[in-house]
This record gives sequence, C-alpha cells and structure tokens, in this order.
Amino acid sequence: MNPDEASVPRPAAALGDQVEKLSASARGWHTIQMAVLGFIGICGILHTASSPAPRAVQWLAAALAVAALAVACMAIFTVGRVAYPVGDVPEGDRVVAGGTARLRAGIRFTIVALILAVVAALSGWWPSPASNPAVVVTGSTGQAWCGPLVSGPAGAISVRTANGIISVPIQATAQVNPVGRCP
Repeated sequence: MNPDEASVPRPAAALGDQVEKLSASARGWHTIQMAVLGFIGICGILHTASSPAPRAVQWLAAALAVAALAVACMAIFTVGRVAYPVGDVPEGDRVVAGGTARLRAGIRFTIVALILAVVAALSGWWPSPASNPAVVVTGSTGQAWCGPLVSGPAGAISVRTANGIISVPIQATAQVNPVGRCP
C-alpha cells in the first residue's frame, strides 16, 4: 500500500468484506486447531506402561505433551478471537491488521504445538533392549543344560544356568535348540 493510500479512508463495505474474509479464514484454521488438539489428546492417552524408554525420557515426553496442550489451547484462543469476535470491534484498518497479526500468531502456535506433540510421541518408539533367548544344549552323553548363551572359552558353548555358567566343549555337544524359557 502506498503512503498516499494510507490517508484515504476505505469504504465501510470493502472493510467489512475484508473482515469477513479474515474471520472465515480464521474459522477454517480453528477447525484445524481442534484436530491438532485431538491429536495431542490421543498422544497423551497412547502411553504404554511398560515403555523401554528411560524414566527421564518418559518425564520429558510428559512435559512436552503438557506444553503442547497449553500451546494448542493458547492457539485456539488466539485464532478464536479472530474467528468469532465478541464485544466492541474497533473500526478501520486496525481491525484487519490486528486480526491478521492474531491469526498469524495463532497459526504459529498451532505449528509449535504440533511439533511438541510429535516429539513427545517419539518417546514411545524407544527401542526395546535385546532379549537373550534361552537355549537347551544337549551333550553327547544325553545331559542337557538350559539358559541363555554367554561368552565363554574358545571351542565351547557356554550357557548361564540356575547353577552357574556351564561350558560344553563343541566336540561333546550333540544338539543346541532355542526355547522360549527354561523349565
């Protein structure tokens, strides 16, 4: 807008059209914000009790989820003031300029809330520690040992049993079978 045009007042009908377009745009964003708020709520509910993430990461994720909720509520309020104006509305170009600034701020808050929610939800994808499945090692004499494999001497298969670590020489091993757990 040229400086010469700033001093020329706009017709009330043109200003009303701009305010209505701004309000319609804000109502569209308000709908999107409600979806973001629902997503944040779902992320907060989808928490596994047996998460493998360290306790500090779980607390950080909870804090980020609460922050996302607070920012999303602030965004909804900010855009809602533009979408559904209540009370005395000031006249002139200040209405459009102020509404545009609030709408942009609300959109930024929505994006920040979504990023916080996604980062908080990422803690649920923490990798599980590798399990050490049990095996049954049967010796050539028929004796069997059950437990997880462990490091041992070269040329032997070592198994951690209830009685300690047993190392069976490879020449004396008849069979090695994986099992779910030891009897």
